[in-house]
Amino acid sequence: MPGDLSVTSWRHLPAGEKDRVGALVEQFRKRFSRAPTFVALAPGRVNLIGEHTDYNGYPVLPAAMERHIAVAAAPRSDELVTAQATAPRFDLCTFSLRAPLQPASAGHWGNYVKAAAQLLLARRSDPRGADLLVDGTIPAGAGLSSSSALVVGAGLALLASAGISGLSRLSLAEEFAEAEQFVGTMSGGMDQACCLLAQEQCALRIDFFPLRVRPVSFPAGHHIVVCHSLVTAEKSGPARTAYNLRVWECRVAARVLAFLLNRLRPLSIDRLADLERHFPSVPRHSFVDLLADHIPDRPLSLDEIARVLKADVGTFLPERTKAPLPLDTPLSIVRRARHVFSEATRVELAEQALREGDLRTLHGAMRASHASCRDDYEVGCSELEALVKAATESGALGARLTGAGFGGCTVQLVQTEQLPEFFERIDQTFYAPRLPHQRCFADYRFAFRPSSGAKLVVID
Repeated sequence: MPGDLSVTSWRHLPAGEKDRVGALVEQFRKRFSRAPTFVALAPGRVNLIGEHTDYNGYPVLPAAMERHIAVAAAPRSDELVTAQATAPRFDLCTFSLRAPLQPASAGHWGNYVKAAAQLLLARRSDPRGADLLVDGTIPAGAGLSSSSALVVGAGLALLASAGISGLSRLSLAEEFAEAEQFVGTMSGGMDQACCLLAQEQCALRIDFFPLRVRPVSFPAGHHIVVCHSLVTAEKSGPARTAYNLRVWECRVAARVLAFLLNRLRPLSIDRLADLERHFPSVPRHSFVDLLADHIPDRPLSLDEIARVLKADVGTFLPERTKAPLPLDTPLSIVRRARHVFSEATRVELAEQALREGDLRTLHGAMRASHASCRDDYEVGCSELEALVKAATESGALGARLTGAGFGGCTVQLVQTEQLPEFFERIDQTFYAPRLPHQRCFADYRFAFRPSSGAKLVVID
């Protein structure tokens, strides 16, 4: 079981991390005319398989990256939090901890800092503020959890600046997942759990409700490769509505299935995985068959679903959804449920294949996941399809979209010795035609071995 979050001296960091922390400390000195006391390092993550299953109560299989959000912090004597970013496109964020936290405009990066501050406010009735300086090497809007890494990094920095220590990584992961709903995204907890609980050289099987993790050794001789589709899809912006719609569709699908399985006294079930717990004799694939037998496989509003089933519309209204959609919103509940149930099975298959070093089976599961994300969950785009095709033809295993979708990145496995050839081919076939005026594409694709979870570094 993961332990408490400990503090590491910057002197004991690996060379690369030490250099980066040192550079951030110097920038902090220049901006605030004093040294920071802590730097939090929060890694991004790539999901090998298990897309959109976490908020449905099913497991995921991500790995932490070597790219981080780094947040330097020093306490203030008043209640203000001032957050600056090293990148000039992000403006200054300042707010008081003594006033009710109100979100800024949708998509503003400061909303994630405010989300993080909720953990401090839950522990201190009259907290002091802090000066924060944020730096990052995780591409934004790429499906690599830069936003959750910012919440975790800012939160750890604020807690440390307030003198709060001895916190459980497991508890923090759950609290940060709840806190991030401040920005209006109904996330399921994978990003925060991987950020805090990841282990070096391992993928992480994560189960939910309750949160549990199980490391899975990543095979030697291979790297995880991430390639950007050149389409951004930031969950704090327009993609948030599409993401939340799918959460809503799955909640409704769970309610409909609970009704079909027990019409006299339908259970209040909002997560698809809970159906297996309440109806253990029903095989997983039978849930989809039951749904498809009663609901047309096309978009229907909640009112239309209720009329088809001759039931009251209130029977199918989810309880856990904090951002409900209009009742006339078209819902594709059969396709969404089919993806979630089949993806849950693929996660189990992929975990076993990874443990046994069976890369052929892992490849098949990841490719099937991509097809399901594209066809049943409908979170793909033409650029992702072209990139998956190019990666597969360049020798990658398991190329698939990763993250929420709607753009972002693909994930694939490549033999370590074949990385130079893979990058050369993917550059020629995908990036060069789309970026004709560039000669270097290293900002858009990279390889890594699984990294460890978040660190809190004291500047001594």
